[in-house]
Amino acid sequence: MGFADPRGVPLTARDSGSVAAFEEALGQILAFAGDPVGALDRLIEGDPSCVQAHLAKAAIYAWSLHPSFVGRAREALAAAEAAGPALDHERRQAAAVDAWLGGRYDEACREFDAILADEPRHLAALFFAHQADFFAGRTEALELRPRRMLEALPEDLPGRGFVLGMWAFGLEETARFGEAEEAGRAAVAAAPRDVWAIHAVGHVLEETGRSEEGILWYGEREEDWAGNSYFAVHNAWHLALYHLDREEEGAVLAIYDRFLAPGRRSILLNLCDAAALLWRLHLAGLPAGARWRTLADAFAAKYRPGCHVFDDVHAMLAFVGADRSAEAARLMADLAGIAEGGDERARQLRRAGLPICRAIAAFGQGDWRSAVDLLSGLGEDRRLMTGSHAQRDILDLTLIEAAIRARETSLARELLERRLERRPESARIRRDLSRLAA
Repeated sequence: MGFADPRGVPLTARDSGSVAAFEEALGQILAFAGDPVGALDRLIEGDPSCVQAHLAKAAIYAWSLHPSFVGRAREALAAAEAAGPALDHERRQAAAVDAWLGGRYDEACREFDAILADEPRHLAALFFAHQADFFAGRTEALELRPRRMLEALPEDLPGRGFVLGMWAFGLEETARFGEAEEAGRAAVAAAPRDVWAIHAVGHVLEETGRSEEGILWYGEREEDWAGNSYFAVHNAWHLALYHLDREEEGAVLAIYDRFLAPGRRSILLNLCDAAALLWRLHLAGLPAGARWRTLADAFAAKYRPGCHVFDDVHAMLAFVGADRSAEAARLMADLAGIAEGGDERARQLRRAGLPICRAIAAFGQGDWRSAVDLLSGLGEDRRLMTGSHAQRDILDLTLIEAAIRARETSLARELLERRLERRPESARIRRDLSRLAA
């Protein structure tokens, strides 16, 4: 017997109860809340034939970018195959996850293209495609996919608000800040606990230099983004950036210690946020104390080279920041070997990961000119670090600081003045400009 979700997408399932259970789990996935894997496990226990439940588990593990989760993702894919005959869009989703795990990022995105062409209301596919586009550096697709689904999804169907939040983020990443803010605020009004939409507005406020508004935005909504959300660490990272721009070191460290400091349950993406924040403090000449050592220990325990270039760059930040030169050198050698491969993962390393990691290592050794040369030579390949504009901004910040220390004054001033046009109230930028005049 055929079943369909509330948006009309057919699912392989035993009965309507399984469809309702999957919708509940999907709601948790979209909201970055609760325990979606636990909800999917309970669904699978009652209905092992629900292919989409197995696939959602596999995708959650795959896009966590956590090395130890790769095996779990493959186990979930195997369970999906063993569940029995699958629908075409389910087979394609399995192929997308398999391609991603194999470092074939373009292939994964093409599979999602095909799914959404045939099933334009497939909300689970859109969510995981959105994550794939994000970590494959496909900026334009971040805006295009959600927009197409909004066009296909009537306003009265469940989940539309989450699509609006995804679209808001895509608009922001394509520098359509006014539209992004409007869409993001509308998404939050529809679903106050939509942490992805909260974060989309947060990006706009950060990119346009509205730090005071950003602090208020996150402060007024703390119960919505900080409670029972596995996206809380990243939203806290955004809040810390506003305080850093205002040179409020105490507030930055308080946020780090409350939200970002490594713990037993921290996944690698949490550690990446922590490394990115501590490195920004390091560039600003602000001490972080023993936090670097604790973070480097966490990376050493949980990170494995080559899972994804985003992880690799942040692992290098942690090892260099903690002055672990031997671990940094070993990481560089491992990455150089992985970069010789033929998949997209290797290509990202060759074109972006290795130059960035070399620049970070050079900066740590006080070789400012090498850091400048490596970072200024990236060009458009910088996007292959993946992540958002705000996350890749660490490259510009490092380049600026290296240029200042290398006494490449013209380059530093040009970069700082360009930033000041977008962030005219930034205390951090004005301080750095004053250093050039000293």
